[in-house]
Amino acid sequence: MSQSASVEWWNKSLDEVGLHGMDKLVDSSGSWDALLQSGREDLARALSLTDMTTGQDRAVLEIGCGVGRLTAALADRFGRVLGVDVAPTLIEEAQQRNTHQSVSFEVCDGVRIRPNGADFTCDTVFSYEVLYYLNRQSLTTYFEDAFVLLTSGGQLVFHLNMEPIRVSTRLSFLFRRALYACGIKQFRGWPTGAGLKRYFHSEAWLRQTLTRIGFRVERIVGPNLRQKWIVAVKP
Repeated sequence: MSQSASVEWWNKSLDEVGLHGMDKLVDSSGSWDALLQSGREDLARALSLTDMTTGQDRAVLEIGCGVGRLTAALADRFGRVLGVDVAPTLIEEAQQRNTHQSVSFEVCDGVRIRPNGADFTCDTVFSYEVLYYLNRQSLTTYFEDAFVLLTSGGQLVFHLNMEPIRVSTRLSFLFRRALYACGIKQFRGWPTGAGLKRYFHSEAWLRQTLTRIGFRVERIVGPNLRQKWIVAVKP
């Protein structure tokens, strides 16, 4: 599935599967408050694992912010938050829902992370359950852009599902695509659209790539392969 098709799906995901597309544990008929609470809980778990530095004197950029589920939680921990996403409809929803003066949102092209402000820098680049939807070439570009955006000592903190893609997983991709083509938008709690096809990135490749770009990999932690957090620092 091409990246353009994936972007197209995310752009219409809110209409097709509702808030459930932002977090499958939140019912499709669930409230906005429930979605925000799930974001606060996910961020709390991330902080406990990563020891990510926070503070009202710090700025954070969130890659793949969607409708702002975790962006609002980040606003409680940082003085300035910029959320970026490939889907204009999700960004529009995020802007309409936003109640924090310190938060802003922008559409990115899915190729580069280049905020509209030419002089934009941040202390943290953060992403949850997003980057494993990118192939290695695209992910490397994101890493390179994050390195440029970060200040000295800044942190790149992101989550990956690092479970190898088995034959059964590949078959499930095909099965969900077939369901989607038949008009079935959800199956067993999961949206069936193209945007949920993930890629496998090994720890060895991550360390090698991040180090080559200039990062110092501080830790790769998590309770299992599906919930791995990577913390890399710009010296």
